[in-house]
Amino acid sequence: MTDERGWWHRLRPMTRRGVRAGVAFVVMGLIAGVLGVLTASYTGSLGPHSADYSIQLNGEVRVDMGPLGALIVDSPMPLHLGADVLVKEIPVELSTPEADPVAGLTGDLSSYTQFLANPQAAIDDAAQGLITDALGRWVLLWTAMLVLVALGRLAAHGVLRDALRSAWARTGVPALSIALVVVAVAVPLIEVTRPSGGAGRTSAILAGTPLEEARITGRLATLVDHYGGFVVDAIDDNTAFYEAARTNLISAFEADPEPTGPTAPPDVADGDVEGQDDAGVEGGDAAGVEGSDAAGVEGSDAAGVEGDAAQEAAGGTGDLPGDAPADNEGDDAPTDAPTDEPLTEDAVTTSLLVSDLHCNVGMADVIGAAVTSSGADLVLNAGDTVMGGTSVESYCVNAFAAGIPDGTPVVVADGNHDSRTTTEQERTNGWIVVEGEPVEVAGLRILGDTDPTLTSLGAPTHPQRDETINSMGNRLAHRACELADDGQGVDLLMVHSPYAARQVLEAGCAPISLAGHLHREIGPRQLGWGIQWVLPSAAGAGHGTPTIGPLNNPAVMTVLRWDTETGLPLEYRHITVGTDTSVVLSEWLSLPEQPAEYTEVSVDQE
Repeated sequence: MTDERGWWHRLRPMTRRGVRAGVAFVVMGLIAGVLGVLTASYTGSLGPHSADYSIQLNGEVRVDMGPLGALIVDSPMPLHLGADVLVKEIPVELSTPEADPVAGLTGDLSSYTQFLANPQAAIDDAAQGLITDALGRWVLLWTAMLVLVALGRLAAHGVLRDALRSAWARTGVPALSIALVVVAVAVPLIEVTRPSGGAGRTSAILAGTPLEEARITGRLATLVDHYGGFVVDAIDDNTAFYEAARTNLISAFEADPEPTGPTAPPDVADGDVEGQDDAGVEGGDAAGVEGSDAAGVEGSDAAGVEGDAAQEAAGGTGDLPGDAPADNEGDDAPTDAPTDEPLTEDAVTTSLLVSDLHCNVGMADVIGAAVTSSGADLVLNAGDTVMGGTSVESYCVNAFAAGIPDGTPVVVADGNHDSRTTTEQERTNGWIVVEGEPVEVAGLRILGDTDPTLTSLGAPTHPQRDETINSMGNRLAHRACELADDGQGVDLLMVHSPYAARQVLEAGCAPISLAGHLHREIGPRQLGWGIQWVLPSAAGAGHGTPTIGPLNNPAVMTVLRWDTETGLPLEYRHITVGTDTSVVLSEWLSLPEQPAEYTEVSVDQE
């Protein structure tokens, strides 16, 4: 007897259910994917501003500046995807009532210049944010739709399907249903696919730049015509300066007979540097570091940051730690005589030391070239990567991260200009932020923590957590000594403020400390049972001079090699980038001798 049923009904019930489930899974996934992309949004940065990014299907990127007008460019994204960028206010961190308005405006100008000098970092940040949001929405919508379908099937037991089949068979229902679907889909599509219609005009000022084809509307076009030339010239000068510096750095290493390490035992460093006798405190309007007469500790006592009295209460002095000889028992402790026996390269780790970058993204590729040319295995960053710790400064972190070769780990001790927001931005880029517990990277055990204070542009320094710099130093000393008692120990203490490093060295629980904050080098010199080293700025930050544009002060990076078998530092050299783009590599130098064994000293925690 012939089975007159259709092929579908000749399939087994289990097969039909599997096919229906598979089709529903795929269809729901496609619908959810489209909805996820079309509804994706992201809040990021555009210069000093917050900006809302959303996906469009018109093949354009439109930057809406409100009453000023808009800037429209062809989208570089595939599939006719575009973006709408709604520029918002400057974050409250940069516009608080107590902030200095002049400093705030200067900071805004700095942010605009930095953004225009390296827009790719902000573009990558926005693209990543939109992609992440779209994927999250896709998964959420897909899951919700599948759950609704499953619940509907379980609740209806097939009755709903029979009811829909019966309704669909009625006259006019299919046409009306299709019309409703078309309207529901077409209305939002019209909005997201609507082009600008050729609105706006190009500006001759932008000829030869990535924005030469950009169309500008409203008063923004007039502003660009009148003032754009200054910005373009500044960007060209900035780009040319740092490209020349990068080229000169590579050439200096290529011409150097010892680019990645000394071929003979180096000389011992003097340890005294220019300006060391003034307690290492810069006064006045240092770029990004506040001046103070309270022994170089940033801010004021009213802002919750300790001055002379607090340092003395913690067992220190009002001077930079180590300016006076340390009063340690066992001053005659035996020291290891340096050995001339060469180490194998397998037992050596090379690090590049940087500090106080202060969002000078022009140095990003220069630092990357230094990593590659020196053969550095990791980058050690002593903090103050940004200027105010705001959300819009993500492009600063992204630019530095993009400049460093892939696979090179970065360990950072955030400074007083880096906020918790900065910490998360660094983690997003894969950086390792030290926060009170040791981390093991490239054969080194590193202990450190983020700065307990925050200094934003034009605003006074204030605590980020319930801890002072000295109490942080005492806590780290306790932790380092606990690790030493357990037989683990640490090879390096890294903090931003040198006032948080003294206690560990005096306790004899770490061989060396690295810090920044003062924008100039102090040391390396012996303090207590270890070596104190305050790093200069790797971005040219100095007294009252900005870190944007071509360098106003020399930028200094340092290559430091380590014996990974003993955990002790070996030799080092400076890389100095001059204000004329010149690059000078110092000779290889040895650090001061260290005691053979550390004497543990009790440190009371506040």
